[in-house]
Amino acid sequence: MEKQSFYEASRQWSNAKLLSFVLNAGTKYQSVDELESALNDHFLDFNSILQVDEDALREIKGIGPVKAKQIMAVLALHQAWSIPKPIETTIRKSQDAYAHFKHLQFPAHEEFHVLYLNRAHAPLACHQLFRGGLTGTVTDVRLILKKALHWNATAIIVAHNHPSGALVPSENDKRMTRKLSAAADTLDIKLLDHLIVARSGYFSFSDQGLL
Repeated sequence: MEKQSFYEASRQWSNAKLLSFVLNAGTKYQSVDELESALNDHFLDFNSILQVDEDALREIKGIGPVKAKQIMAVLALHQAWSIPKPIETTIRKSQDAYAHFKHLQFPAHEEFHVLYLNRAHAPLACHQLFRGGLTGTVTDVRLILKKALHWNATAIIVAHNHPSGALVPSENDKRMTRKLSAAADTLDIKLLDHLIVARSGYFSFSDQGLL
């Protein structure tokens, strides 16, 4: 029977086991299986590790300051590799816009980003303009539109994340969207969509007839 390569074998491992191998390189105090078990006991859904900080990681048996920093570094690399490359095509539907905002599924705090478009709905720039806490962020319509004028944009798409995972707009989300749309109209700038992003996907105001 042909022996599997390390790479072939590793493709069958759980995320927890892969992370355990990274953390246990060169250590003799805890086995890979022991750390994998500790991680699985602590996280019902391993994807939830994306939402924790160093202090929370250090509560897990076998994870001290160094290993906690290693995990944070691995997660940072994962997020960096997951950010899509600049897309030059025009935005025709919400899924096209989502490609620019998909990385918003990762932060444990709310962020508000704006994609600025030209007359052909091709991207000019994408900026994170506001950052909040776990439950919300404050937006400034004037700053959003000031940036639009700077880029000579004729259309914009905005997006923010819900760290809770809920893909339902709040009443504040709806009020802010209406306010931004009305203000943009006065400058002949079209608000094409507002996306809410979570780990499970996205919600589009345009697709749901809310714009």
